[in-house]
Amino acid sequence: MAYVGDNLTSFATEKPERSALKCGAAGWTWRELIRDIEAVECHIQSRAPRGGRIALFLHDPTALLICFFACVRTGRVAVVADAAWPQGLKSVTLSEVKPDLCIDDKSFAADCGIKSRPERLARAQEAPPGEADLFYAGFTSGTSGAPKGYVRTHGSWLKSFELSNRAFGVTRADRVVLPGGLTHSLHLYGAVCGLACGREVVLLHRFDPRAVLSELGGAGSGAVLYATPTQLHYLCEAARRSGPVDTVRQVLASGAKWRDKDRTALAGVFPKAQLIEFYGASETSFIAVSRPRDKVPAGSVGRAATGVQLVIGDPHDPAPAGRSGPIWVRSGMLFSGYICGDAPQTRWRDGWLTFGDDGYLDSDGFLFLTGRGNRMIITGGLNVYPEEIEAVLEDHPAVAVAVVAGLPDSVRGHRLEAAVQLSGPLPDAASVLRRHCAARLATGKVPRKFHIRENLPVTAGGKPDIQRVVSDLLHGEGKEDA
Repeated sequence: MAYVGDNLTSFATEKPERSALKCGAAGWTWRELIRDIEAVECHIQSRAPRGGRIALFLHDPTALLICFFACVRTGRVAVVADAAWPQGLKSVTLSEVKPDLCIDDKSFAADCGIKSRPERLARAQEAPPGEADLFYAGFTSGTSGAPKGYVRTHGSWLKSFELSNRAFGVTRADRVVLPGGLTHSLHLYGAVCGLACGREVVLLHRFDPRAVLSELGGAGSGAVLYATPTQLHYLCEAARRSGPVDTVRQVLASGAKWRDKDRTALAGVFPKAQLIEFYGASETSFIAVSRPRDKVPAGSVGRAATGVQLVIGDPHDPAPAGRSGPIWVRSGMLFSGYICGDAPQTRWRDGWLTFGDDGYLDSDGFLFLTGRGNRMIITGGLNVYPEEIEAVLEDHPAVAVAVVAGLPDSVRGHRLEAAVQLSGPLPDAASVLRRHCAARLATGKVPRKFHIRENLPVTAGGKPDIQRVVSDLLHGEGKEDA
């Protein structure tokens, strides 16, 4: 593969009537998929220069995926934005990114020629993109809450595809099922990697645990599921009523630390599946991989992935085993920089990259995460990583999800408070959870207040929306237990 998506035309020739893409009642064979991608390619080539940025604001994940491939196969940069952004945020981001073309729901339907024009326009003859060319820009939260846009080269994702195939052993026979929106880099990567490697990809318009289980149950053997740990938790909850699914061959989890109790529960939901966790970031692709055969210690995210160098603290003077510090990475899968937004914790040094996550390595090379540097809370002079407290709370059998925040306090600087979503009844929940934390944490790390929520807000990618939770706590919204 010389560039992302260059095999799609050959797949359309080799297996034209085989299913390539499905979302709800809509479906595409490989022949239909390449037809629609080429129609959008003609539109893009006539309106944006080679190397130009194409902003994609599309609610329909299939339209987004078709436009994505049309951009990257013609040497343009697909700027994948969230169509649900409020107009103010959209306007500010566009003013910084300065796209050459924007495609939204209306313009896609009117101008892109998908299944609506009888004539076929000839594609312009251009040299194909190369591995060093930029092809994709996505967004993740910046330090101010505004999105920061990262950009990747074809080569960085091609190397990621190679690692996926080698480490996970996925074959062309597998169906790849994506339960969330494609603005989340995990789900977009799974969809693009799946199609680029000749697999059928199944998308869902939104995350619905029962719909995901139904799709997996009807998939036949060989289904592969990409999901965040939060999504997998809700799948386990839904499966208590619907029963296990034995058609899933592999579950690939990323986006947050996968709790040991959730992994154990999921083994009962997908009894024939290999459960794999990988740790990385939008800027890095894969960093560490945890597979069942690796005998990974509890709490670890695994060892460095093949081709990845990993050190803690300082790339030229690494910290000893057991000492926490910034995580530094070097590999061929790293991003190329930011096109907008503020990211002071992302730094380069002699080919090494650090991006705000802290952790430590044990004597056997297993990586343990201690938190995000930009989430660290100073309370009463004590440096606290909220992730440590969240992990303790989520270890309680009645807790589904927890978010810990530091709120302004005139005495301590910040005070620790926890917003908790329960998985079942828990009388006098605040007192029970306070005792649970006190038995496992230093006194200064026990939250001063516990806020019990019926549901915590989640991002489009299925992870807890920390910024919204903190905003709610600051404004005193929801039920509160002192």
